[in-house]
Amino acid sequence: LSQMVNELLELSRIESGRSNFEFQRCDPCVLISTAVERMTLQAERVGLSLTYDCPDELPKVFADPGRISQVFINLIHNAVKFTPNGGHIYLTASRENDQVIFKVSDDGVGIAQKDQNRIFERFYKADRARSGGGTGLGLSICKHIVDAHNGKIWLESEVNAGSTFYFSLPSAMDDNNV
Repeated sequence: LSQMVNELLELSRIESGRSNFEFQRCDPCVLISTAVERMTLQAERVGLSLTYDCPDELPKVFADPGRISQVFINLIHNAVKFTPNGGHIYLTASRENDQVIFKVSDDGVGIAQKDQNRIFERFYKADRARSGGGTGLGLSICKHIVDAHNGKIWLESEVNAGSTFYFSLPSAMDDNNV
């Protein structure tokens, strides 16, 4: 209950514009590696491998590193929760025009097509039978954080074949973005 109240308060602050973001130029690879380091032990405890690959030549992004860490943590946590023992979670990033695209992939249970267009809604849980714990707010919070960064978040998934969550952030290629 406490987690739900805190997440609702966080979501309310972000939606109303009362949440303080501290934007700065950030190295995409540092954002990924920090999240992986933080979540590796949790993944290993349930028999999963968590790896990443990040090209050095990516431009910096204009972001709040704490908030983007929150996005990564939510996405990785979900991947851990819905990937069976022996599975793999993989993070990477790439450049596409003036955006950096981050990717969190797993080989878990996947999300049915009928649920995919609602997955970022508050309290929505794709599979109530397997959704134990959790508030149903994590992906909604991710969406609002990414939106506040002028980015986009989306997914590709197939039942029993895993899920890949993507989100984009604008690159900070010149001083006009800072």
